[in-house]
Amino acid sequence: MIAGSHGVSQNPVGALLAETFPYQHVLRASIAADLRRCPVLLIDPPNKSFFGHVVELAIGLALCDQSPYLRLLHCLDNDLAGRLLNMAGYGPTHNADTAYGVWRRSGSAPQPARVFTVASRLAHVRNLLNDLDRHCSDSVDVAQHLLEQYPRLLSGRVDETYHTRRAFRTVWASYSSGFHGAFRSYGPATAQLSLLDGRRHADFLLGTTILEVKSGRLDEDRYLDELIRQILTYALLAVHNGHRVTHIAVYAVRYQRLLRYRIDELAHQLAGTPIDLAATGAALAAAITDRPRRRPAA
Repeated sequence: MIAGSHGVSQNPVGALLAETFPYQHVLRASIAADLRRCPVLLIDPPNKSFFGHVVELAIGLALCDQSPYLRLLHCLDNDLAGRLLNMAGYGPTHNADTAYGVWRRSGSAPQPARVFTVASRLAHVRNLLNDLDRHCSDSVDVAQHLLEQYPRLLSGRVDETYHTRRAFRTVWASYSSGFHGAFRSYGPATAQLSLLDGRRHADFLLGTTILEVKSGRLDEDRYLDELIRQILTYALLAVHNGHRVTHIAVYAVRYQRLLRYRIDELAHQLAGTPIDLAATGAALAAAITDRPRRRPAA
């Protein structure tokens, strides 16, 4: 087995990353040792995948200067989209021609309860879209129709919402203690950065930093291996797509830890030799485009 290929599924993309970066295990060990020293948040949301969506969406709503997540908002009627954005701290500009398309951040940061309400609604929309994307090409139109007919799809069970909200309050207090300020200092935020014509999506581009938000556990090698492959993929594809990327970062929410690396130095370390990021990104893009296309991410 190639060093650092622990847990890599045998596909062209994983094989290319394993061959190009044979020392991924060094980074895995370093991150694992780092996280073991961190104070872990004692949270246990009922639906961990949904909770991860809520946290990511809430961070995006807090960071972006212009209304983010337009694909999700397009699934809602204009009035509801506008109300949600207003709750999240956005307001219309003088040339706004829709309820949400060019709304911009206005005033101070919104209250955590309001951010949770907006993020949880959009998380339900994201889950619905992700299900529809697997079966139809007009998923946004279908989602619009379903949400008009069944508005209760925008809210979950009362008990699950209660426990999710409690976990969110704990996470948001940690996030607000310094992480938000750090992220804002990196530069303007783009949420759900589309890469390679929508075949991949990075959580955020903050100035020249690709940021991946991880709300779940990172206490096993398989989780860390997946994370490392993700951040390498996003950074290389961002370079390939013409974005200026200098750093890649991971916000390990549960561990209250922000890890940030210079992409050129990290790539050199994991490859064991200096590499051409643009050429490697092009090779990775070719490996991905040769595979069946994924549906657009919500």
